[in-house]
Amino acid sequence: MGDRVIGIIEDQKASAEYYRVNIFGSHSALLHVLSFEGATKRNRPQLDPGCLVYCRIVKGFGGGRMDPEVSCKVGGGSGNNSGISTYNEAEDDDEYDEGGAARKDWMTNEGTYGPLTGGTSFRISLGLARELLLPNNAALSALDKSGIPFEIAIGVNGMVWLNSPEPEITIMILNAIKNSEVMSEENVRGMIKVMVKNVKKELD
Repeated sequence: MGDRVIGIIEDQKASAEYYRVNIFGSHSALLHVLSFEGATKRNRPQLDPGCLVYCRIVKGFGGGRMDPEVSCKVGGGSGNNSGISTYNEAEDDDEYDEGGAARKDWMTNEGTYGPLTGGTSFRISLGLARELLLPNNAALSALDKSGIPFEIAIGVNGMVWLNSPEPEITIMILNAIKNSEVMSEENVRGMIKVMVKNVKKELD
């Protein structure tokens, strides 16, 4: 509960109230069509099969249900008027630290969760995914300090979405992340310093 994951939209259920999302688990997850910040019945994201979404687990197995449920809202909760009971959102905020995550309307593209457009996605090990989500991860800290522009979303399910203005930067960051799994923090910082220098020279 509360885990951040990246999923792939598979289809919309016949009821049209839920999307089925592949989160690379034993079962697909359900995402209510109103489980987005500021979404209404008239104004909500229209997601096609294959779209990526950054979301969080708000319901697990149990209670007679086989499919977990995910939400693109900060603090969790199912869509408005979804007809399903959820755990208390205030309690959820206390239990799962969102680290100052922003409650921005889905249309602003500034929210913490929601559809991921552009960029590229790739799989990494579950161990590396959890390492990257640590506040002081050596690889991401070094990349951030380098001044290289990029956006990244990491799911504990081993899915990563990466977006940058240049293909060379994307490839460099992808390689740096994957290489960091088998290196010490000091070596990671040294590797990234060299890689950033090389990619800047290439772009110049």
